[in-house]
Amino acid sequence: KDHRIGKMADNAVVESKTAISASKDNVKGVGRLKWPDNPEEIDEYLNQIPLFAKERPSGENMSEAWKMVEAMEAETDPKVKATNLKDNGNECFKAGPKRYKDALEFYQQALDAQCGDRMLEATILVNRALIHIKQENYGKAIHECREALKKNIKNLKAYCRAGIASLALGKKKEAMRWYEHGQKYTGDDFLKRNYVRNLMKKCQIEIEKELEKKEKAKINRNIKAKAEEMVKEAVKLRKLNCGPQTFTGEHKPKLDEKGCLHWPVLFLYPEFLQSDFVQSMHELRSFKEQLGQMFPPAVAPAPWDRKGNYSMGSLEIFVEVKGEAPHTVRRINIDEPLAEGLSAKDFEIQGVPSFMVVSRKSPYLKNFLSNHKLIK
Repeated sequence: KDHRIGKMADNAVVESKTAISASKDNVKGVGRLKWPDNPEEIDEYLNQIPLFAKERPSGENMSEAWKMVEAMEAETDPKVKATNLKDNGNECFKAGPKRYKDALEFYQQALDAQCGDRMLEATILVNRALIHIKQENYGKAIHECREALKKNIKNLKAYCRAGIASLALGKKKEAMRWYEHGQKYTGDDFLKRNYVRNLMKKCQIEIEKELEKKEKAKINRNIKAKAEEMVKEAVKLRKLNCGPQTFTGEHKPKLDEKGCLHWPVLFLYPEFLQSDFVQSMHELRSFKEQLGQMFPPAVAPAPWDRKGNYSMGSLEIFVEVKGEAPHTVRRINIDEPLAEGLSAKDFEIQGVPSFMVVSRKSPYLKNFLSNHKLIK
């Protein structure tokens, strides 16, 4: 009886070999198995023949026939195909940035296999997300994580990598929401991982820093607004005629800790169409003192003053005021402080206050006075 069974098994092996060889021209035969001498080894022998096997062998115990069967299944089973493509993608990723493009292509082919295993597809998607993070394509990484969670809401890596990408984009609160959702849907496993706890801690620190920064900015805005109100109040107390643009823009009056105003001032030299800008001039500083720094006696005249007419002791200061005639001006005493010049009658301060400087040594003074109406 054992002899007949052995003969039938041998014939089955030969038939299997013929069938496989016909479908696989490039594959060599599966080989002929030797009938065991020990009757107790007959079941193991038959298990190596796919036609008679009670269970599929694994590892080194797998026969050539079974290896051929698995190869054929891999070509037809979408899950096996997707898994193999995913593994190929993983190998490309491990090879470094130069193979990231190949890895993404393998992952895409794995998804295109439509294996129907949602957990496997979610894993493939989070693998793609990791590559996008490495390439700093954070928006794409978040999209991949969202798609992964549609397939497996408990995919821990999807929450982590979406949080990492959000944090990289500066979206700290959104990153924290990803971590909170991860904890909600994956349970205690989420917080058991050290790198997850570190990510959440980092995110919390960033959020606290941002809140602190916003709070400081709010305090600074309040201080700035209060300071501007104090400046306006100080100007009002001095009964100066200022337009609204005086308190806007980069250059505007400021109040020091002693309650004194410091003004930006523009000195104009109409004879040469030149000017000097003083960023901050104390209201109690005299014109003579300020101009003395700009026209020191021991220094050569300005390049535009070729005749050297503009020197201390020969300078006249005028300010344009509102009057019946156009170009109405008042003469300012050079020994007076800036505060007196600003409070000149009919002087309207629009933005940065400006004063015109002309030399008595220059013939231009006569021309200037003829073109302006001088009032006392």
